Amino acid sequence: MTGLLAEGDLEVQARTQASARRRLPAHWPLSLPILGFPLWWALGLWTILPMALSFVMADQLLRRRTIALPRGFALWAMFLLWLGLGVFVLWADAPEAVPGGDPTRLLVFGYRVAWYLTCTIVMLWVANLSESELPTRWVYQLLGFMLVVTTLGGLSGVLFPSFEFSSPVELALPGGLRSNSLVQSIVHPALADIQNVLGRPQARPKAPFPFANSWGSNLALFLPFFLVAWFRDGARWQKIAAPTVLVLASIPIVYSLNRGLWVCLVVGALGLLWFQIGKGRGLALGISVAVLATTTLALALSPLGTVFQERLDHQHSNDRRGMLLQQTWASTLEGSPIVGFGSTRDLQGSFASIAGAATPDCEACGVPPLGTQGHIWQLIFAQGIVGALLFLSFFVLALARCFRCRTATETLCTFTLAFFGLLLPVYDTLGIPLLTVMVAVGLVAREQRGKSKPGEVQSVELVLARLRGRWPLLVVMTLLGAIVGAGLATREHVQHATRVSILLAASPMSLESDEGTDVSAAPSEITIDTEAALLISRESLSRVVDSTEPSKLDELRRRVRVTAAPNTQVLRIELRDVSAKRSKEEAAGLAESYLTTRRAYLSNRREQALSLLRVQLVKLQVSTGRNRLARLTRQRLERAVATILLTPTTAGEVIESREPFAMRRQPEVLITSGAALGLAAGALLFAALPGWRPHGLVRRRWRRGA
Repeated sequence: MTGLLAEGDLEVQARTQASARRRLPAHWPLSLPILGFPLWWALGLWTILPMALSFVMADQLLRRRTIALPRGFALWAMFLLWLGLGVFVLWADAPEAVPGGDPTRLLVFGYRVAWYLTCTIVMLWVANLSESELPTRWVYQLLGFMLVVTTLGGLSGVLFPSFEFSSPVELALPGGLRSNSLVQSIVHPALADIQNVLGRPQARPKAPFPFANSWGSNLALFLPFFLVAWFRDGARWQKIAAPTVLVLASIPIVYSLNRGLWVCLVVGALGLLWFQIGKGRGLALGISVAVLATTTLALALSPLGTVFQERLDHQHSNDRRGMLLQQTWASTLEGSPIVGFGSTRDLQGSFASIAGAATPDCEACGVPPLGTQGHIWQLIFAQGIVGALLFLSFFVLALARCFRCRTATETLCTFTLAFFGLLLPVYDTLGIPLLTVMVAVGLVAREQRGKSKPGEVQSVELVLARLRGRWPLLVVMTLLGAIVGAGLATREHVQHATRVSILLAASPMSLESDEGTDVSAAPSEITIDTEAALLISRESLSRVVDSTEPSKLDELRRRVRVTAAPNTQVLRIELRDVSAKRSKEEAAGLAESYLTTRRAYLSNRREQALSLLRVQLVKLQVSTGRNRLARLTRQRLERAVATILLTPTTAGEVIESREPFAMRRQPEVLITSGAALGLAAGALLFAALPGWRPHGLVRRRWRRGA
C-alpha cells in the first residue's frame, strides 16, 4: 500500500514538473507583442495587442502579495486623475478653434487614456517582476530587436515608398469608423509617407509605425538598448552584425528627414563620449571617436549628405510650428489653463487666411489641430498647464534617480529619458515611445528597490491603508472645489450672439500685367482678410455706436468675432452682447455699415485704377509713337478701362441673418477646474498631515513583524 502511495506521489510530482515546463514564462505578455511586432502591424493589431495584454499584466500584479510603487508615483497618479477629469471638458469650445464637436472626440480621448493606462501598468509590471521572471538582459534584447525591426521597416519605406495595403482589422471595421483619420493611421499599414518637405515629393519611411515622425522617435529610444544588447551583451553573431545594422539604419535615418531624431543622435554621441571620459575608458573613447568621425565623413561624402543638407536648407515648417504653438498656448491660457480641453481642437481658418483650409490639391494649406506637433503641447492643451507639470515632474524625478549612471540600467534610463525630453516638444510620443520609456523607468525602480531599506519601499497596499478611513478628505475637497467653480460660473452674465453672413461681390479690378503695362503702382490685392480688417475698421464701427471715441470703438470691437467659410468669399459676423435685442440690432447695423464702407472703398479703388491706366495711356502715346506693340498695348489698356467703367461697384449682400441665441456658458470648465484644484489641495493635505507618510506606516508594520 505504501509503495502504491509512493508511486502515486511520484506520478503527481512528474505531472507537476511537466506542467511547469509547459507553462509560459512570466515575461510572455511583453515578449509576445515585441517578437511578433511585424505580424501585428500587418494585421492591424499593433496598438490593440499591448492594450489587451496589459490586462494580463494587471492580473499577474494583483496575484502578488505586494505591488511596489516607484518613487514619485504619486505625481503620476495625480496626472492620471487630471487626465480623467478631461472627459468633462471635451466639448468646451476653445478660443480661436472651431466651435462644437462630434462624438469622435470621445474616441480620441479614450484612445489616449488607454495608452496612458497601458504604459502605467507596464511600468508597474516591470518594476515588480523578479530578475528570474523578467531578466534585465532579456528586456535589453527585446528592445534591441525592435531597433532591427524599425531599421528594416525604414529600409522598406525607402525602397518601396508607395506600398500599402488594407489590414484584416481594417477590412472588418464598419465604413464610418474606417474612414476616421486616427483609426486609419492605426489599422492601415503603409511603408512611407509621401510629403513635399524638400519642395518636391519625398518618401519618408514610417513602417512599422503610423507616421514618419513616430518612426524617428521610436528608433531614437530603441538605440541605447540595441547598443548594450548587441555590442556589449550580445552573442558573437550579434556583435558581428551590429555594425551592419547601424550602417543600414543610417539610410532611412537620413531619408526620414526627422530633425528631432538627428538631434537625439548628436546629443547621444556627445553623451556617450562624456560618459566614457567620466569612467576613464580611454580605449573605448578612442574607438568611439574614430567610429563617429568615420561615420560622419562617410555620410558627408555619400548621396545621403546631399539629402541631409537639403533638409537643413528647408526649414519652412519652423514658422508653421511656431505659430501653432503660440496659438495653442494662448488658447489654453485664455480658455482653460488648469485642466485644458481634454483633447485637440481644429483651428478656425489658417495662419494665412481666416478662410484658409486644406483642399484636395493642397492638403498642407490647412493647419494641424491645436495641441498637436509635439507631445508637450498636447499635454498643455488637453490637460492644462498643471497636468503638463505633473507629467514632466514624474520624469524629472525619474531622471534624478538614474543620472549618475552607476549601473548599465541607470545609464540606459538616463539616455532614454534624455532622448524623450528632446522629442517631447516636436513629436507625439504617446504610444510605443512612452511605453519604451516606462520600461526603462520600471527597470531602474526594480533595481533600486533591491538596494532600499524596508521602510523606504512604497506599495499599493500601504497607499490603500492610508486611504482607508481618510478618503472622505479627498472627496470633500474635490466637491468643495467643484462648488466654488459652479459659483463662479453662475456669476457670469449670459451673453447672446447674433450671426450674420455676407456674400462678398467680386472686386471690379481689371489690371493686366502683360508686357507694356506698368502695374507697379497698382492697389494692393483685396483678400478675405483685408475685408475682415475693413469690417472692424474705425469707419465701419463708428456708424454702429454713433461715435468715434476710441474706448467705445474698442469695446464694440471686442464683442465682434469675424470668421469666414473655408475657401469661400462668405464673411461671417458674430456679435455678442448681454442683451439679445441689442446684439441683433448691432449685428444688422454693423453688416450694413460694412457694406457702405466697402462700396466707398471699391469706388475709390476703381478711381485709383482708372487714374493709373489713363496715366499709362498718356505715357504710351508720348513715348512709343505708332509702332505695332504700342497699338496692342494701348488696346489692352483701353479694354481694361472699359471693363472697370462697365462693372458696378457692388459691395455684396447679406445672405443669412440668424436670430440671437444664448451662448453656452461653458460652466464645465470652471467646475472641472475647481474640482481639480480641490483634489490637488486634498492630496497636499493628505501628504502633509502627521503620521500619514508611507515610510511611517512601513516602520510601524515592520516593528510589528508585518
